[in-house]
Amino acid sequence: ALPISPILRQAVSVARRIQDPLIEFSAVCGAEEDILCLKLHPLQEHITKEELLDTLYCEFINRVSEVGVDVNRAIAHPYTQTLIQYVCGLGPRKGAHLLKILKQNNTRLESRTQLVTMCHMGPKVFINCAGFIKIDTNSLGDSTDAYIEVLDGSRVHPETYEWARKMAVDALEYDESAEDANPAGALEEILENPERLKDLDLDAFAEELERQGYGDKHITLYDIRAELSCRYKDLRTPYRSPNTEEIFNMLSKETPETFYIGKLITCNVTGIAHRRPQGESYDQAIRNDETGLWQCPFCQQDNFPELSEVWNHFDSGSCPGQAIGVKTRLDNGVTGFVPTKFLSDKVVKRPEERVQVGMTIHCRIMKIDIEKFSVDMTCRTSDLMDKNNEWKLPKDTYYDFDTESADQKKDEELKKKQLRTTYIKRVIAHPSFHNINFKQAEKMMEAMDQGDVIIRPSSKGENHLTVTWKINEGIYQHVDVREEGKENAFSLGSTLWINTEEFEDLDEIIARYIQPMASFARDLVTHKYYHDCNGGDKKKLEEMLMKTKKEKPTFIPYFISACKDLPGKFLLGYQPRGKPRIEYMSVTPEGFRYRGQIFPTVNGLFRWFKDHYQDPVPGVTPSSGSRSRTPASLNATPANINIADLTRAVNALPQNMTSQMFSAIAAVTGQGQNANATPAQWANSQYGYGGGSSGGGSGGGSSSSYHVFTTPAQQPMATPMMTPNYNYTPSQPITTPVYHQLQASVASTPTPTLTPNPTPQSLQHPSPSPMQTPSLTPSPSARQRPQQPKATAHTAIDWGKMAEAWRQEKEREAEQRKQKLRLTPRASPSPMIENTPMSVAGDATPLLDEMGQIGRA
Repeated sequence: ALPISPILRQAVSVARRIQDPLIEFSAVCGAEEDILCLKLHPLQEHITKEELLDTLYCEFINRVSEVGVDVNRAIAHPYTQTLIQYVCGLGPRKGAHLLKILKQNNTRLESRTQLVTMCHMGPKVFINCAGFIKIDTNSLGDSTDAYIEVLDGSRVHPETYEWARKMAVDALEYDESAEDANPAGALEEILENPERLKDLDLDAFAEELERQGYGDKHITLYDIRAELSCRYKDLRTPYRSPNTEEIFNMLSKETPETFYIGKLITCNVTGIAHRRPQGESYDQAIRNDETGLWQCPFCQQDNFPELSEVWNHFDSGSCPGQAIGVKTRLDNGVTGFVPTKFLSDKVVKRPEERVQVGMTIHCRIMKIDIEKFSVDMTCRTSDLMDKNNEWKLPKDTYYDFDTESADQKKDEELKKKQLRTTYIKRVIAHPSFHNINFKQAEKMMEAMDQGDVIIRPSSKGENHLTVTWKINEGIYQHVDVREEGKENAFSLGSTLWINTEEFEDLDEIIARYIQPMASFARDLVTHKYYHDCNGGDKKKLEEMLMKTKKEKPTFIPYFISACKDLPGKFLLGYQPRGKPRIEYMSVTPEGFRYRGQIFPTVNGLFRWFKDHYQDPVPGVTPSSGSRSRTPASLNATPANINIADLTRAVNALPQNMTSQMFSAIAAVTGQGQNANATPAQWANSQYGYGGGSSGGGSGGGSSSSYHVFTTPAQQPMATPMMTPNYNYTPSQPITTPVYHQLQASVASTPTPTLTPNPTPQSLQHPSPSPMQTPSLTPSPSARQRPQQPKATAHTAIDWGKMAEAWRQEKEREAEQRKQKLRLTPRASPSPMIENTPMSVAGDATPLLDEMGQIGRA
């Protein structure tokens, strides 16, 4: 093929589109998917590429099925071969193979039967495509000796040829039993006179076919009659000459939605438009009195010494004329014109001084002339900015003007805020100081280590600085520093304040304020139960807790995460039961602030947390279902017992109290302490109540860092961390405890002794079931003595003798203490025990990191 220019190629494409748009559009619907480059609808970008292609392919198949494909024409005119791929049953691969066989045999397709005999088409493919491949039987004429089937040039499928011949014979009322009956001749005759088909009763014919087992063929018979009336009639809209708008659309590919008055466009300058001088204007030459030279009134050339030279300038044709505007060309091929008065808001006499050929300029369309394919435009700054909205398109009735006003107001406030947040550059000599804003500071922090510091100007004004330090990756805290005693706006203040704390210089702030917080934050970040959780995402943390709780339901999982939304705070999440709990703890220069208390070490923080995680959170009112109360039933623990008050009462008891009385009181408070320990020694334990060594047949305390409690199965009393919810039903009559008497007269009467169980119970053991009945277990010392008679509720007790014996014992112990050279100092009670309210609701589920202790136990 000879090479042709792009303009000529475009002209040929437009002509073929007018002749047969189906063929021309199918040419760009290939493997390269060039059809997607066409602007078929203004909203086609809003659907996916795959959906658009599927819809286009389906439309091509439907249209090709309506008009059919002439295979012989496709061989003669290759540009029409693209329609073969849309024939039902063929597709791109089988269609190309069909054309290849016909070209190799150098023959035409004379009948549909040759699709099977010559082209070796399978039965299924033949049944699908035979009705859509048409053969122009009239063009074959006498060029072939083979039988020509006139129905091959129609939409009638080969399977129904016999029905079509039957309809032709019946319409002509031929006798089918006659020897000279010629159904093919009857068919040719009926094609010439299709009006005879109107008299046929197709409904009766369809009923007969249905009785014969062919099914309901009403629609098929009516389609055959319509096809015999006009073979392969084109059902598409008849061609009509395009109007002016359609021509403009075909050549420029523009529509009223894409090309309208007021649109901002770019165009290239192609030249300067001039108006040729007229004969009656020659006498308008102007003479400059200062220089004595004459000026051309059109091209403004002012170097003519004589008036006659101005006339010669006109006559020779060297005067281009008066500049009236700028000629341009748009990207869509439309020519544009910018009048001189619309080049600028200022007066322009010589347009060539403002624009040059080849320059790209911004314009706004003022007028569109679709017949001349030209537009008038303006380049004035006022028109381009359009502050008065003179060129904007009118809004529809559903436009939300209120939202637009709100958005504009929000943009104006944002601009004002940006203007207010200006950073004053400071003159401060410090290695960590930088004259940058907070975004630049966070950008620099990305490459710095945890705990590094950047000091920068503050947006609050000249009397403030901001210290930015890195908590973790992507988390930075900005600390405001107030300056006092400044010499000028750019210097550093003599005293620096952070809240109410005073500092002398920046180094002191870093050493006493930032570095301690960075160290505490580093301890949390490097903790074994720390997780990033996408910058402290609560949902992510809750998912991890529930997942861990599901894997290990007998433990209480807890995790830590730095909070990106609140720099300086950490999330502490734990799940004692079914619902996760999330609390905040802060990093301060003094330590970790959690629930209003300061902890100087991580171990102390989590030790206190494990002991008090069920206490009510300060400032949060607990729900009614979050605490279970012990019912005030007979022989059960009172529901209104206050453990802290009982503890203070025990601390106030005298030190010379007998161990038996102390054991009884300790049983009431629920503390399984050493019977030989004094109340002051018991109260002096820190968190874990670490008792001394065992002795004397009574169990001592544990060295564990957690609370040690008596097993609930052995003692039906409330403990600080466990309150079994059950009614105590004794398995035997309740006995009145009788204390050991040190005098011989009292000691002669043996009585049973109630002592706490020597085995400590910690958080590592689950709480008893609600229906478990506790039992009274005698102490080991009681088990070593001979069997004592059991005291019942009906045994008479002489309380006077008991009191007298106790008084005598107290006097004797007082005399023994006077003889001692060194007195044992009384330890002060633990402030954490005295001041911390303890919950009456218990949960003995061990925490997650106690697994190792359980294994060692």
